[in-house]
Amino acid sequence: MYPVILNLKNKPVVVIGGGKVAARKIKGLVRSEARVTVVSPSLDPSIDLATINWVPRTYQPTDLLEACLIFACVDDNEINEQIQLDASPTQWVNVVSNKEVADFYNMAVLDYDGLSIGISTNGVSPSRAKQTRKQLEIWLKEQNEV
Repeated sequence: MYPVILNLKNKPVVVIGGGKVAARKIKGLVRSEARVTVVSPSLDPSIDLATINWVPRTYQPTDLLEACLIFACVDDNEINEQIQLDASPTQWVNVVSNKEVADFYNMAVLDYDGLSIGISTNGVSPSRAKQTRKQLEIWLKEQNEV
């Protein structure tokens, strides 16, 4: 894997799925000012409709045509893997249900005092990366109090 920070401002990003996992991805994408399209028959209540383009239906391969980045976040692993297969070789796909076929996965990110710190377990344990991020944030705050 090769860690990077992407400038997604005004870039077309498609999220297939509208559940809790998708909501977490969407939150970060909106914060990065990406142009987010979400394809899902339903949406988690935490998703702000004012910040996305919602296509209220199930996935179709044509949903991927304009995307530079794709998040396959459906509750069905077969559909997620089909999304990966339907994408063009120039599109990057995050398959949340199977890191083995994903082109990339997200890091737990800590933004603190002008720093952006990414923590990854290379897809092995996202919960461990999240916990490490929380511990690092506590440690940094303690260091600033000294």
